[in-house]
Amino acid sequence: MDEIADKKELRKRILKIRNALPPEERAVKSAIITSRLTEMQDFRQAATIMVFLNFGSEVQTDDLISWGWEKGKRIVAPLCCPETREMAPCVINDFSDLETGHYGIREPKAACSLVVPPEEIDVVLIPAVAFDRQGRRVGYGGGYYDRFLPKVPRAARIGMVFSCQIVPAVNADAYDIPAQKIVTEKGVIVSVLDVSQQPEAEGRGALD
Repeated sequence: MDEIADKKELRKRILKIRNALPPEERAVKSAIITSRLTEMQDFRQAATIMVFLNFGSEVQTDDLISWGWEKGKRIVAPLCCPETREMAPCVINDFSDLETGHYGIREPKAACSLVVPPEEIDVVLIPAVAFDRQGRRVGYGGGYYDRFLPKVPRAARIGMVFSCQIVPAVNADAYDIPAQKIVTEKGVIVSVLDVSQQPEAEGRGALD
C-alpha cells in the first residue's frame, strides 16, 4: 500500500472510531483534556494561544477558550482561505465573534478580524485525525497546518486529541513539523523527537 493510500485508510479508520464515541463520553474526555492543558506550564505562561474551533466529533475546545479569556490570555483562532489553503490567526474576544465558515466549521468573522503576527503566538493547539508518539500527524487533507506551522517556530506545538486517535506510526512527509506534546484524556505524551527539550515531569509515553 502506498503512503497516500495508507494515510487515507488510516484517516477513514480513525474517524470511524472517533465518530462512534457517544457525545456524553466525548464531553467527559474533553473536560479531562482541558484540565490537563490548563495545568501545563506552556499554557500558564503563554500570553497568546491559538486554539482550533472544534467541529464534529473533535475534542471540544470551548471550555479551554473560556478559561483563556478568564485568565487574560489573548485567544486567536484560525480563519481559513480555501483559495490558498492558508489560515490567518485572528483574535476572538467572545463566541459572538464567530460565524459558520468554510467546511461548516466556526471561524472568526472576516469583517471584524484582527490578525495577530504569527511570531507573537506562544502556543498552537493542533487538531488531527491521528498522532503517533513521535508527534507526527494525519490531518484532514487540507494542508492548512502544514503551511502555517513553519511560521510559528518558537510556539509550543501541542496536539489535542482523544486517546483512540493515537496510532503506532504515521508516515511523515518531508515538510511535516511534529507536535512537541500530545494531550489526551489518559495523559501527556512528549514527542520522542523533541524530548530532549521537554521537562521530564511532563511524562514520556504517559499513556503506557
